[in-house]
Amino acid sequence: MTTTKDSQLSETEALRADLELTRQHLAETVQELSRQLNVPRRIKESASQAGHRAVQVAGEAGQRAKQTAAERAKHFPEYAKNLPVRAKEMPALTRRHPKATAAVGGAVALGVGAAAWIAGRHK
Repeated sequence: MTTTKDSQLSETEALRADLELTRQHLAETVQELSRQLNVPRRIKESASQAGHRAVQVAGEAGQRAKQTAAERAKHFPEYAKNLPVRAKEMPALTRRHPKATAAVGGAVALGVGAAAWIAGRHK
C-alpha cells in the first residue's frame, strides 16, 4: 500500500508543479498584455524613441552640412578669382537668354519694390 500512496503523492506533486508552472506562465502573459494595452505609456515610449532618432538624424545632418560648407569654402578663393571674368560674360549671357534675364530683372524689381513698401509702412 505504500507504493499506491507514494504514486499518488508523486502524482499530486507533479500536478502541483505543473499548476505552479501554469500560474507563472499565466502571470507573465497577463503582464505582457497589460503592457501592450497601456496605450499612454506606449505612446510616451514611441515619442521618446522618435525624439532620440530625430536628435541623432539632426546631428548627422549638421555634420554633413559642416562638411559641405568646408568643401565649398575650399573652392571660394578660386571662385572669387573668376568673378571678374564672369562679370564680363554677363552681357553675352543676357543676349543669349533674354527671357531669363527679363524674369530675373522682374523678380529683382519686385523685391526692391516690396522692400521699399515695407520700409515705408514702418516709418
